[in-house]
Amino acid sequence: MLGSIEKNFFKITQRLGLLFAMLSFVAVIILGIVSFDKFTATASGKVDAPAIEFAKYQNPISTQGEGTGKDLSAKKEDKFSQEFNNHVEKIVANLERLPEGVIDKTDLKQNVKILVKIRSNPYTQDLQLAYVESLAKLTKQMVNVSGSQVNVDDFFKWYDKEFSKQASANKEQGIQQYFLVKLASVTVDEAIGFAVLGMAAAMLGVFIMFVMMLSMLRVEKNTRK
Repeated sequence: MLGSIEKNFFKITQRLGLLFAMLSFVAVIILGIVSFDKFTATASGKVDAPAIEFAKYQNPISTQGEGTGKDLSAKKEDKFSQEFNNHVEKIVANLERLPEGVIDKTDLKQNVKILVKIRSNPYTQDLQLAYVESLAKLTKQMVNVSGSQVNVDDFFKWYDKEFSKQASANKEQGIQQYFLVKLASVTVDEAIGFAVLGMAAAMLGVFIMFVMMLSMLRVEKNTRK
């Protein structure tokens, strides 16, 4: 009698395990499809709709004269060079106020421009402008406060290290803020997609568990024979 109960128990367990394995496999497929749809809907929702104006159809000739990408790039480069040179002019004007024995004023403008350009070159254009703008303010303060007692070479070396250190710190902080903003901007569809994806992974684990159980029951059955 016990042998019959044991045999029926293993048979029922095997069939239930097969049923749950099939159900969990189907659930994995369904949840995977739902998760994919959520992520696809989120990605497609980020595409901006084209802004087309009827005036461009009415006046095609006037719109042909709009600036191209190269024109905009050239204008931006000219504006950058103008601002950069203006700050260099201020630096040179400040340094010219120093006594002759403190700094060599031969070709001062050209030398300062080359020096500043070389030291600011590793940065982006925005940081290059910030570099020369800040340097122009500090050279003015240096002349007013220190006067003839300043070592210009040491000052430039100190400023270069200080700017580089702060630029690196700001860059690292900007990267952290970027990831925080990206994390905070997760949409509802993305959140649902991640949740469904987690459920699909859990169901896959259940499927693997039942498959292993069925394998063990098959091994046990073969052993009893």
